[in-house]
Amino acid sequence: MRRALLPSPDRRSLALFALTLGVFLVTLNVTVVVVALPSLAADLQIGTDEAAWVIDAYNLVGASLLLSAGFLADRFGRKRVLCLGYALFSLGAVACSLAPSGGALIAFRVVMALGGTALTPTSLSIVANLYPEPRERARAIGLWGISSGLGTGLGPIVGGALTEAFGWRSVFVVNAIAGLVALAIVIRAVPRSRSLVARRIDIAGQLLVTGFLATLTYALIEAPQFGFGSPRIVIALALAAAMFVAFIVVERRVEEPLVDLGFFRDRQFSGAVFLAAATFFTFGGFIYFNTLYLQDVRGYSALAAGLLSLPAAVPALIGGPLSGYLVGTRGPRGVLVGGMLVLGAGAASLALMVEGAAIGWLLLAYLIVGFGYAVLSAPVSTVAVSSMPRDQAGVAAGIASAARNVGIVLGIAVLGAIVYGRVPEVLTPASGASGSEIAEFQGAFVDALSIAYLVAAGVALAGAVVAGFTMRPMPPGPSVETVPAV
Repeated sequence: MRRALLPSPDRRSLALFALTLGVFLVTLNVTVVVVALPSLAADLQIGTDEAAWVIDAYNLVGASLLLSAGFLADRFGRKRVLCLGYALFSLGAVACSLAPSGGALIAFRVVMALGGTALTPTSLSIVANLYPEPRERARAIGLWGISSGLGTGLGPIVGGALTEAFGWRSVFVVNAIAGLVALAIVIRAVPRSRSLVARRIDIAGQLLVTGFLATLTYALIEAPQFGFGSPRIVIALALAAAMFVAFIVVERRVEEPLVDLGFFRDRQFSGAVFLAAATFFTFGGFIYFNTLYLQDVRGYSALAAGLLSLPAAVPALIGGPLSGYLVGTRGPRGVLVGGMLVLGAGAASLALMVEGAAIGWLLLAYLIVGFGYAVLSAPVSTVAVSSMPRDQAGVAAGIASAARNVGIVLGIAVLGAIVYGRVPEVLTPASGASGSEIAEFQGAFVDALSIAYLVAAGVALAGAVVAGFTMRPMPPGPSVETVPAV
């Protein structure tokens, strides 16, 4: 078996930059629009529900197609799919910056998400193939994880700064420019690779898993508005369950399945998938609702709210490389258990929040949450990819990435059901509410948010238990080699 032809160290570093920029842009767009929603809604004259779908449409598509993207990258060439992803992402961003209406903006966000869906699992599988030595690979995925952490954490800051300085459309202009720059670097520096085995396309599996994730995500997104007992949510959940069962049946019978269910017999891989969802449940929910808290309850501007969230993003600069090094040298168990406990402690401290909490206390809690997230973000991906043969790195990365996206959607949906079940309407001076009504809303919002953070802390604690039982104490071992594409 021939070994993959690796580029020179300088070219490999340039390739790694382009790959990490991709995941940075994808995760940035989960949160970058949150602080711009009031300005965006006023400019396009759309309601709260339609404005929310600017965010939800992106997450819905991202969660639905990640597995398919990982398979297509393994089957038809990772560099080819990566280039297509950057092109679609940039095209969608340009269209978003020119959107004349709310409906058009949502449609163009779907195009962005289609491109972004190809970037995360594909870039991660290319990183795994660029660095075949286990310790180098762990450190490289650590840097990849920094980009993921920074993207999610810096979203409110970047969005707030651009919105206040140049308007909400500039958020998408910057995305388009960054995507095109990354595309140029990928064409120049990233080597071609694909799976050693040219598997057949599992069309039934593709359709069923996409339908399952789409209907599940839709139900989770819409449940806070309509209630889990409403007919549309019950039907959506029933369809999701039916398609999940059908997917399992099909994958057990088809000769070359989209997802080898044997993956999940590896307890470490299964644990990593759960931890990915739990991590992003807690951190994604925190980023979303903390931004709303700072603006709607504390009255900060979009830029100020973003800057105050900085302590949650900065630890990624330290925690990512540190966790990558520790996983590569000492194994994932202690790192992931510790990271989950720190993340849970940060969420639990926010559960003690009172209406007039001191900013210094909030910033300390944000720092704890951010450090826990930074320690976790890269290792869960490292473990998932390293547990599988390298010829199926794209699918393994797709499963891990899908778990991250589903975790974010779950976090926003479940915590949203808690918050909006107790505070159904946001009241601000702009809404025409009286001072007493606004004060009552703010107190109720803080009380509801405290309960939501307590639930988030419980999910993180469950993650710590799962990590303790499923992670191995030794570093990830070498994966199966892959050959260069032709």
